[in-house]
Amino acid sequence: MIDIAFFSSEGELLVATTAYKEKKGIKVHLPYFQKYKADSFIDVKKPGHMSMCKGCHFQNNCPSKVEILKNLIQDENHYGYLNFVSFTSDGETQLLSQQSTYQYWLTKLGDILIDLQKSFGHYQPLKKRTLKAIPYILGDNFSHIHTTLKNIRNSASSIFITGETGTGKSLLAKYIHEHSLVQKGEFIEINCASIPESLFESELFGYEEGSFTGARKKGKLGYFELADKGTLFLDEITELPIHLQAKLLMTLQDGIIRRVGSTNFKKVNIRIIAATNRPLEELVKKGEFRADLYYRLNVIPLSLPPLRNRKEDLHDLVNTLMDKLQNRTGKFIRSYSPTYFELLQSYHWPGNIRELENVIEYSMIMENSMELSIASLPPYILESTQHTPQQNPANSLKQAEKELILQKLNEYGSDRAGKQKVADDLGISVRSLYRKIQTYTI
Repeated sequence: MIDIAFFSSEGELLVATTAYKEKKGIKVHLPYFQKYKADSFIDVKKPGHMSMCKGCHFQNNCPSKVEILKNLIQDENHYGYLNFVSFTSDGETQLLSQQSTYQYWLTKLGDILIDLQKSFGHYQPLKKRTLKAIPYILGDNFSHIHTTLKNIRNSASSIFITGETGTGKSLLAKYIHEHSLVQKGEFIEINCASIPESLFESELFGYEEGSFTGARKKGKLGYFELADKGTLFLDEITELPIHLQAKLLMTLQDGIIRRVGSTNFKKVNIRIIAATNRPLEELVKKGEFRADLYYRLNVIPLSLPPLRNRKEDLHDLVNTLMDKLQNRTGKFIRSYSPTYFELLQSYHWPGNIRELENVIEYSMIMENSMELSIASLPPYILESTQHTPQQNPANSLKQAEKELILQKLNEYGSDRAGKQKVADDLGISVRSLYRKIQTYTI
């Protein structure tokens, strides 16, 4: 038997035979598709063992015996992918021996699907989407940061990024590196708070064999040497003890390092990016951070605002995160209910974008429909937002409760047995559920 599956231009499984979904599920290995953009057939004769299968969860253990994939392209527009697949040895023989016949039917079926999508306008240009000039962590409302990032592309000056935990300082540092003169070099990230004081010099500058008890044979390269001709990202730099700050300053000023136990000096060429989540100016005033090191690092300052101060970017952030998390979660959810988004807006987000990403990932995994709803939110978000002052908190919570009951009724059914399951899920009595159904006129 030959099974069939149809995927969107972005690799989302839209329609498939029951056997296909049972054998392979809905999770898609996107590189399988993205590697091929030509209007052609792709013969997958060794599923799980080909270059396109690298990184797939079915790698080396694919249930498919053989596949023929058709890329649906017409007039420079991309309409998706159509796939014939066999999970049996008999089907494998049939598909390979009648390959031209199946290619013919892939073409015919593909033409029908293209015509249908043209009628509804569901396609995207073949040309790759232009990536945003700035990573999603910024959104479109921080023109001063956008301008600064464009201006520093051809510069090697030091950069200091400030912002609360989870605002995306590390992501921004990587972005700067990837769009700089040293992009071909290594990006080395160091969490300064995690380096024991006794190992600071050996970790940053390396050491020679026999320089201290426990030293590796042949010595070890330090972070500065590893980052030579690249970028060294010093995260949580304010956690360095004051006397170690002096040693770091000397290296930054001269660009010269010496391994522990060595008499030789080495010149390194490094782009320095530092970051902190603490109020730097206050630390300098208190004498907890050296003023000279601060001025040496703070040539180009960048400040990332907390998520609670940029709620206008929440729509774009949630949409971007849903796209980003599709492959990880195996879910292709593209929308969310108004109440779901309202609760996201009412939350304080102490963990900023990092916390938002965790919440969206949780919701996508827990959601049983094609739209994120409040039923899929982590419990702590629901508990927190119930006590968050809003313009109409009572109405918001009532709407959220009504939506949750509706979803559960759709899931379990509205008969007596279904309502019992709904009540059990909600942790209330059946009598309370009937009362709420009457109140909300469900």
